Amino acid sequence: MTKFLYIIGLLLLTAMSIKAQQTPKMSAYILRGSITNGDDATAVVGATVRLFQQNKLVGGTVSGDSGNFSVQCSLKGSARFRISAIGFQEVDTIIQVPLVKPLYIRMYTGNSAMKEVVVTASEKKGITSTTIIGQTAMEHLQPSSFTDLLALLPGGMTKIPSLGSANVITLREAGSPSSQYATSSLGTKFIVDGQPIGTDANMQYIAGAFQGDADNSRNHISYGVDMREIPTDNIERVEVVRGIPSVKYGELTSGLINITRKRSQTPLQIRLKADEYGKLISAGKGFLLAEKWNLNVDGGLLDAKKEPRNQFETYKRLTISARIQRKWKLGEHNILEWNGATDYALNVDNVKTDPEIQIHKEDRYRSSYLKIGMNNRIVYRRLLPLGLQRASFAYTASVAFDKIHQTEAVALQRDYVVPLAYESGEYDGLFLPFQYISNYRVEGIPFYTTFRGETEWTAQTALINHRITAGGEFMLNKNYGRGQIFDITRPLHASTARRPRSYKEIPATNILSFYVEDNATLPLGKHQLTAMAGLRTTQMLNIPANYAIHRKLFADTRINVQWDFPQVSGFKFFVSGGFGMMTKMPTILDLYPDYVYKDITEMNYWDARSEYKRIHIRTYKLSPVNPNLQPARNKKWEIRLGLDKGAHHFSITYFQEDMKDGFRSTARMRPFVYKKYDTSGINPSTLTGPPSLSTLPVVTDTILDGYGITENGSRIKKQGIEFQYSSPRIPLIQTRITINGAWFRTIYENSIPLFSSAPNVVVGGIAIADKYAGYYMNTDKYDKQIFTSNFIFDSYVDKLGLILSATAECFWMSSTKRPATSSVPMGYMDITGTVHPYTEADKNNSYLRWLVLSGTAGQDMSSRERSYMLLNFKATKQFGKHLSLSFFADRVFYIAPDYSVNGFIVRRTFSPYFGMEVGLKI
Repeated sequence: MTKFLYIIGLLLLTAMSIKAQQTPKMSAYILRGSITNGDDATAVVGATVRLFQQNKLVGGTVSGDSGNFSVQCSLKGSARFRISAIGFQEVDTIIQVPLVKPLYIRMYTGNSAMKEVVVTASEKKGITSTTIIGQTAMEHLQPSSFTDLLALLPGGMTKIPSLGSANVITLREAGSPSSQYATSSLGTKFIVDGQPIGTDANMQYIAGAFQGDADNSRNHISYGVDMREIPTDNIERVEVVRGIPSVKYGELTSGLINITRKRSQTPLQIRLKADEYGKLISAGKGFLLAEKWNLNVDGGLLDAKKEPRNQFETYKRLTISARIQRKWKLGEHNILEWNGATDYALNVDNVKTDPEIQIHKEDRYRSSYLKIGMNNRIVYRRLLPLGLQRASFAYTASVAFDKIHQTEAVALQRDYVVPLAYESGEYDGLFLPFQYISNYRVEGIPFYTTFRGETEWTAQTALINHRITAGGEFMLNKNYGRGQIFDITRPLHASTARRPRSYKEIPATNILSFYVEDNATLPLGKHQLTAMAGLRTTQMLNIPANYAIHRKLFADTRINVQWDFPQVSGFKFFVSGGFGMMTKMPTILDLYPDYVYKDITEMNYWDARSEYKRIHIRTYKLSPVNPNLQPARNKKWEIRLGLDKGAHHFSITYFQEDMKDGFRSTARMRPFVYKKYDTSGINPSTLTGPPSLSTLPVVTDTILDGYGITENGSRIKKQGIEFQYSSPRIPLIQTRITINGAWFRTIYENSIPLFSSAPNVVVGGIAIADKYAGYYMNTDKYDKQIFTSNFIFDSYVDKLGLILSATAECFWMSSTKRPATSSVPMGYMDITGTVHPYTEADKNNSYLRWLVLSGTAGQDMSSRERSYMLLNFKATKQFGKHLSLSFFADRVFYIAPDYSVNGFIVRRTFSPYFGMEVGLKI
């Protein structure tokens, strides 16, 4: 960080000294100005600015992130001024130079705008690495959910739909090994029309669910957003910020997904899609109501299966959205804009049993998610080059009614017991019947609300143009649901003891943030330096005083810098870099976990006569709250190079990220004291009821056991290279070539020492696991790498209304290394609860020597997958102005050579994935 700031400071000082040493010329000056969209006053980024005199190009530049531009020239008199940008009408006018005041240019969209069809994602010509996915690219891709769009990112590949389980996002990762590293997904922020999608109050899970249970693959409480829930038909534009985002965006660690939905007059658009995994229908229309009123209404229905041949595991999504916009022109230089939206979404996961093969026809699972949201945003815009440019206030609120209902017929092969106590103490347990029906319900009502205010100003200091943004944000997360509802005497799993929990009793989390940012542009001759530097502070309110984050302020500093070099022989070159800190606060479940009940059997007497059975249990009610829990913080830096010549565009990015304090479930060990009753002396023939404890011999014993808590114990270290090239269309065949790809390396490991129970070994009648637990420095480490690239050929024949594309997805390599982990503990805990250092002498101790782990611990383990290639085809045909027909065939052809691993042949096959859709515009 210090080196980075030093380099930036040195560049600025050098540039200013060069400027100061230049010999002044009477005719030399800087022509400055800003370019905005005339419809909504937003900045036009990447517009080409050119200055001509006598039909000769004498100067030019490209507008920056804030729409500002500056051109150094030495002209006097009349000059031709031309500005062009994709999607806008060209500005071509005559100006008198030199000018005393900056130029203020408005550009408008229209029929005469430059017509270009982009069916792939493009790299944004901005100060940080960002992928832009436009509406045409989404339509050509033919997605069913937002998950499909990730194939367009550098390093992305198409995947067979997995709509029967939660779809979570991973950015710049080589593949997460387990839920212990879910913070990377949780820390990816989704923004829709300027408002965040809240997930911190999500508590929809079945406690104690096993690996194969229906809920296990569908709950995503630790991962953030389930992308299945986001439809793509009403999206106009998606920005995926992979680099360092603006400080305007907080509560993130990995990246930002910024979604902009349609807000303009459009014809009625109907989309019908069918493929092997489901069917989708959507419709939407944009209305122009009276003067300056826009109303967009759309909805969609998706009916999908987990697997084409499985009719009993389904996923359904119903969405309805209405968005309204009104603009008022207040004089010549002022615009007031109101944007409002109401959204309705219903998502249902259904799992039933096949009546022809399943004995227990009662078994079923249903998870539903009904969400209603609204947001309002008022924006004041001032159409002048300096001073206040924009002031906005936004309010958003959403409430969801989440329900899980699982019914299961349970058949036991032996006696199982459930404890009945809700407090610590000694109690009798209950023997379960051998057959029963279990009904388990989870009812959550997560509520999210956000208040956000922001202002934007422009100013000039010497040669520097400033665009300053300042604002604040308040977020409230709360769950008002009844929580986990079930009969503890009829558990889903007899081997797990759980208690119901009400969610509405859990406190809300309140997060308050403030931020300020300066986006500055400094012309240096024909060079241009752009810097975006900002500070964001975040504080969690309403936190108990014993928590470490109580009244604690966390500051995120983010800096992005770009140097644009002068155009040489038509080549435009830039280099940019950035550094930033990003913070994600713990979720409600992280801060306020449910109580843990540790039930230890003290006496278990079995009798053939059920009325004489008795089991006595010692119950410990434990709080797994970790008051020392801190937010997860990610340190990220990157450097990027870009080169353009005409319609040739190339960029390459190298990045590194290091998050050392991700959220992780760890074991907290402690001793438990209990009684052991001896039932060997009981004479069954003398019993007239269950045996009395007072007549039995008893001894007191202590065992060591653990329970889960959440700690900042996961480290995710990323590095990689991303690249993208796109060519102009080859005139003869109207084909563009796009090449993108990425190499990612991700290291996953525990960043704090962890306890681990001893193996199930009995020495001298003593179970080692009951008396000792090892304390290990490194128990969980993965080093993953992946390298992929895509070669895309897309053709656009305007006269035929035809778009064709072929994509060769190349998987070059993937490797997973498991470096040697700690086999010898650094310490151990005994039944007194004391942690002792582990010495060389302990390796010869009859009991402690078993704490040295065997198996794969301490050994290097690695695997590697060899290269393969997949070929995908897509086609869209326009029939007149109202009808289009699209078709896709993914994995229709593949090359995957066999390879051997340890003498075994690995043979890979890929199933093709087909689908088609019909589009209507009326």
